[in-house]
Amino acid sequence: MSDDVYVQAYKSGGPAAVDALLRKQFPNPVDHVRALDDLEETGLWEVGDWHYSNRGGQKHRDSGRVLAYRGDEDEE
Repeated sequence: MSDDVYVQAYKSGGPAAVDALLRKQFPNPVDHVRALDDLEETGLWEVGDWHYSNRGGQKHRDSGRVLAYRGDEDEE
């Protein structure tokens, strides 16, 4: 997953803009969580505020949000 569009969204509107883009691209909760996980795994994004639901007797994450972009930390 290329995160260039997410960096652009972050720079133009902060974490809320990235979240809006992700929700538009990945409206299915399972896909949305997977996309957030993929961003976080790059090490450039902080993701959290997870919401959990109980489906089939098991706890599942069904939403979260981008908290920060860490890629600019070295540039400050």
